[in-house]
Amino acid sequence: MIDYLRHYLLPHHTNNFRAKILHFDFQVFLAVLLLCFSTLLRAGHEWNPDILGFATNIQIDQLLELTNKKRSEAGTPPLKLNSALSQAAAGKAADMFGKDYWAHVAPDGTTPWNFITGAGYVYTVAGENLAKNFSDSTGVVEGWMNSPTHRENLLRPQYEDIGFAVVNGRLNGEETTLVVQMFGKPTTSAVVAQSVPQQPVAEVQATVEETQPAVSPTPFASPIALVPVTAPVTATGSSTGITGAVVKTPFIDVGELSRNLYLLLSGLIFVVLVADVIYIRRFNIVRARGKTIAHLLFVGMLVGAAWSVSLGSIL
Repeated sequence: MIDYLRHYLLPHHTNNFRAKILHFDFQVFLAVLLLCFSTLLRAGHEWNPDILGFATNIQIDQLLELTNKKRSEAGTPPLKLNSALSQAAAGKAADMFGKDYWAHVAPDGTTPWNFITGAGYVYTVAGENLAKNFSDSTGVVEGWMNSPTHRENLLRPQYEDIGFAVVNGRLNGEETTLVVQMFGKPTTSAVVAQSVPQQPVAEVQATVEETQPAVSPTPFASPIALVPVTAPVTATGSSTGITGAVVKTPFIDVGELSRNLYLLLSGLIFVVLVADVIYIRRFNIVRARGKTIAHLLFVGMLVGAAWSVSLGSIL
């Protein structure tokens, strides 16, 4: 066993004084193995996401608290949770699942402002942020804050109200949790739905077609003609229930498993590479080509893969 480990991890005459794990053919084998592993995980996730899935814990009360915390730090006033905006956000989320798109404007030209006015909220200024492929509330808000346009939207001082929808469903063939954040300032003459500061309102369990956690803002809308529609918007597509959170705890968290595996392999290769450099210098071994840069690039690829697993995407 010791000889086996030494052959793969340390320079020795059995491996031409380069750890086997650093040989090009072995790293090609390792890359193919990781690709197969990733494919199997994806297939297992599609087969039974309750066993092989992505852990998710996104709650509307946390999103509201974190959003207002960021606004407080920036010196802008806090926002009130508004039932009409939350209903509009739920309708927008269900529309994206039902029509299978990920954008601020639907393929048929429907805009966020249609959902807002359709929910009975007549505004002077409004905005929208979207997120997908995030595992928790903190990640969602940090994702928005790390994007200049989303950050500007989230911190805009003109807003007074906010609404959220947290939706679990499928988009583009992948199961995920989608977050819709809508902002607004009502007109003084409009009858606006009552704010609900404590009770989260909108979160739809979408059973329609296709998702993936990322963020995206829209340009602030120009005030539109007052259209006093009082009936709340109906979510397009199939949906059930309105709750305040999406919490999923699969038996095996695919994201955490993949991330830990990539980090373990990258750390192992880096340590072996350092040991190889020390050994070569200590014993003055001359090589025609060291390929150190190639190995570092491979390590960087593994670290990048681990990093990408832990992040949502930004639209």
